Amino acid sequence: MFQAPSFTFWNVVFTAIGAAVFWGKFGRGRLRAYLLSDLLNLFPWNPSWRAAAEFLLFVALGCIVGIAVVQPSNATQALAAGLGWTGFLTHAPHRS
Repeated sequence: MFQAPSFTFWNVVFTAIGAAVFWGKFGRGRLRAYLLSDLLNLFPWNPSWRAAAEFLLFVALGCIVGIAVVQPSNATQALAAGLGWTGFLTHAPHRS
């Protein structure tokens, strides 16, 4: 039986931290979240607002997918879910 994921305050906070760390490591210039940039290109954004919106959507998507798939039960699992699933949903070019 499928059980709905538990989106508790602390699960969301620690998963968001994991996703934000992933974003911070690669940065907006190198990190390509699949379809996220294309979706945001549909709206006329001020560049600073676009960067903020892209970050917030990236973290929100990381929280939703990370918590829904992993269903973390402690802070370590939530951080790993945020890092892991945002990494799975993105493409960071290899360094040369």
